[in-house]
Amino acid sequence: MPELPEIEHYRRQLGQWILDRPIDRVHLANPRSIDVTAEEFTAAMEGKSLLFLERRGTFLIFHLDNGHRLLIALSKDGALYCGEGEDQPPFTAQVEIGFGERTLYIAGRGSVLRLLTVRGLDDVVKTLGPDPFTRVVTPEYFVTQLKKRRGALRSTLTGQKLVAGIGPRYADEIAFAAGLLPSVKVQELNGESAARLYDALDHILTAAIEAGGCIQVPLYAEDKLTGGYLSQCRVYEKEGQPCTDSGALVEKMDVSGKKAYYCPQCQYEQTPVFS
Repeated sequence: MPELPEIEHYRRQLGQWILDRPIDRVHLANPRSIDVTAEEFTAAMEGKSLLFLERRGTFLIFHLDNGHRLLIALSKDGALYCGEGEDQPPFTAQVEIGFGERTLYIAGRGSVLRLLTVRGLDDVVKTLGPDPFTRVVTPEYFVTQLKKRRGALRSTLTGQKLVAGIGPRYADEIAFAAGLLPSVKVQELNGESAARLYDALDHILTAAIEAGGCIQVPLYAEDKLTGGYLSQCRVYEKEGQPCTDSGALVEKMDVSGKKAYYCPQCQYEQTPVFS
């Protein structure tokens, strides 16, 4: 499933093509992707312009000039493609939104689009924790909030309460970068390990955004950036492969019923060295 880096990459790239341009065409190949009738959705979208692109957690949000918001939640196999002219995406699109010469194609049979009011959007996202890149999430705030949590590190990172937008891939990569086992109990982490975890979270998410995330589908023709971070992942879904740091084989464990990947030589219950 696309996580924070993938959605933030989309947000940054799409702005140059579709902002301030009227929507002149909507096509729904899968009406189940929306929460209103196809006629209502089309009427609410066509003729409107996109004023602002926002990301909250893993939601991509279009701010329309009529005051409404279009929330896009991509499914596990979801992806976006912005084609120009007759350029077609390398997937079967569930929804197409035309912006003049550009068309935004949305993939993923489980992907969801919701037309919302400002209050409706607030109701959807109010249960999310803060975005890790907001000013509120300082190292001090992060460590303080971490101390209030209980349970495994992997579950805490993916739970969307501590911070929003982290899924299984980046939870495992962050744990590796911090030198912590995915199964470690967060309430047992010392201050040094908690601080190292914050640094790892910031580093991994920033690097992944800048490298284009891990989605293998290009965002546009000649796209060489999207998916660039996939080759940089160290442990996620790499069971049986040698760790690039220690040479030990990456292993898999069960954490709260979910698969988690880790290096048995590089990750510990507490980080032995803080740097």
